[in-house]
Amino acid sequence: MVKSIKDLDYIKGLIGLSDIEEIIEALSEFHPVDIAELINSLGKEEKRKVFYLLDVEIASEVIVKIDDNSRRQIIYDMSKDKLTQIVDDMETDDATDIIGSLPGDKAESILREIDQEDSRDVKKLLLYDKETAGGIMQTELVSVNVNINVEDAIGCIRSFGKRVEDFHNVFVTDEENILAGILPLRKLILATPDTMISEIMTTDPIRVDVDVDQEEVAKIIQKYDLISIPVIDSSGTLLGRITVDDIVDIIEEETSEDFMKMAGMGEVEDLVYGPKILKISQKRLPWLLTNLIGGLLTGYLMWLFKVTIKDVLALVTFIPVITAMGGNVGIQSSSIVVRGIAIGRIDIAHIGSILFKEIRIGAIMGFVCGGVVGLIAPFWHGTVVLGLIVGFAMFVAITIASAMGALIPAIFQRLDIDPAIASGPFVTTVNDITGIVIYLGIATVFLKYIIPN
Repeated sequence: MVKSIKDLDYIKGLIGLSDIEEIIEALSEFHPVDIAELINSLGKEEKRKVFYLLDVEIASEVIVKIDDNSRRQIIYDMSKDKLTQIVDDMETDDATDIIGSLPGDKAESILREIDQEDSRDVKKLLLYDKETAGGIMQTELVSVNVNINVEDAIGCIRSFGKRVEDFHNVFVTDEENILAGILPLRKLILATPDTMISEIMTTDPIRVDVDVDQEEVAKIIQKYDLISIPVIDSSGTLLGRITVDDIVDIIEEETSEDFMKMAGMGEVEDLVYGPKILKISQKRLPWLLTNLIGGLLTGYLMWLFKVTIKDVLALVTFIPVITAMGGNVGIQSSSIVVRGIAIGRIDIAHIGSILFKEIRIGAIMGFVCGGVVGLIAPFWHGTVVLGLIVGFAMFVAITIASAMGALIPAIFQRLDIDPAIASGPFVTTVNDITGIVIYLGIATVFLKYIIPN
């Protein structure tokens, strides 16, 4: 049952009173996710106090749901025996995540103590990059031989039941464990006992190679509405499965990572507890320096146009709005393109049509915004010509900004650089520079019409 904030506050009150029996009784009614949320909100000592009250089964579910900082604090001085019991109760993919975060000697010690079959599986999983299909898969799965009938298959499945908690699909393999097909559990149950598995299975099922990036796995599962997907090696051998619940976490992680990159921060960082201040600063600085250099270039360009600005000081009043509008429109376009590329909705081969569409959209927005500022300028500064210049400059700047916002991520993608990187400081800086050049360039051309005789 989902608990409310009042329920969480009630538990916090019990913790303050150190009423152990009441805390244990109250926690027994909480879902592991709610317990994880509670632990994340507590202080360091309180986190440990609450977690140590959980039985092994619940603790093994909670520990994978709490944030990295809370996990570090809880595991730091936990006894090896307690941690071994918790890891031994976890599925291999979750156990791999925990073992992989431990110091080498402690990890090896726990691997020696847990179930030896699980230990072998975890060691294999640790060899894969953590952001690939191999790194996120679990080895617990249900598989049957292609040459048996339904009655025998159900008997085999019963033997797997104790080790595999949740499954909706049965994977079908040959004698060499090569993936031959997949069989939904419903289809298996409804078939007659003497029906051969090969007659009712889905041949050539959707599968992923062990080295495929986790983001690509997420796209495939989303695209085909899969509950689970088999993971194979280059020879087609069945290695494990990835379930949709793991993919939900990955989608959230990848989306957060993209937003961080669009903000110019490189990768996801611990926003509240992140202890590596220098490391985080080093990641942010390059993008801030990009903005700094862009700002200096913008200032230099204004210096080059100093004669124009000196003669018509009214031009200065519209520089902020020109650069701001161009930057905002560029970010809008680039965000749409970056997200489209990330979820597979935009094919880079068809960027020409996307670019043409964004140019037309930019032209419409530029016409409207340019018209508004063009009407305001004469009332403000008493010259219709200035209004026409500002309005036309904004129209051109917004149109180009919209095009640049779509084009720059596409160029990065073509160069095999993550396009999310292009969507923050880079697009803003480029559009600031182009906006200034367009505005002051047009003003310079028509300078003689602005200066009163």
